[in-house]
Amino acid sequence: MRTARAFATAAAATALVGLSAPAAVASVSPQWARPGQTVWISDEGRCDLREGATAYSGAFGTVRLRPRGHHLADRAQVFRHARGTYRVTIRCGDGQRYFDRLQVGPTRGAHAGEGGGLGGTTHAQFATGAALVALAAGGGVLALRRRTKGAA
Repeated sequence: MRTARAFATAAAATALVGLSAPAAVASVSPQWARPGQTVWISDEGRCDLREGATAYSGAFGTVRLRPRGHHLADRAQVFRHARGTYRVTIRCGDGQRYFDRLQVGPTRGAHAGEGGGLGGTTHAQFATGAALVALAAGGGVLALRRRTKGAA
């Protein structure tokens, strides 16, 4: 009975972590830009290459993304009058949308100490995190099973 309860708790925790993961995001690089600077926009392989995609932001208008290997991407020039934080939306040909943000203004130097939290989550990062959560849940279940067998 304890094992079933531990397994249910581990499964619920795993589901909660999965549901709290950020929504898929577009990729804008760099995420801090000066007015007039060129930024790189990519769908990170989320859209169908045959259907195409466009990117839109108040910082640079609309840009048609082009095939670049296994993803759609292109450059956009930030408007000279742009200032502040802008939402960047990539709209795939099938209607799916992905988002990121672009901060426009004077550069603030290096983002030291932020732990890389300014970028989007890649498929590889998400898969690695999911694998680690599953491994931890499985290890917890095994530890509880051993404790239960040893106590009996």
